[in-house]
Amino acid sequence: MDFLIGILLIVFGAPLVGIIGQWIENAGREGLGKTLSIGGYLTVLGIAAWLIIGSF
Repeated sequence: MDFLIGILLIVFGAPLVGIIGQWIENAGREGLGKTLSIGGYLTVLGIAAWLIIGSF
């Protein structure tokens, strides 16, 4: 089950965090948007990798 959740995070979660960060960046909060976009993306990918590796 962890493997499936990890794949779903990679496919849907990471791009969604990037889109939200881009939206905040375009709303005038450039620093916050970029930080959320990059930091959130890496966090989601890290959690997904942890779940996938832990499933083996």
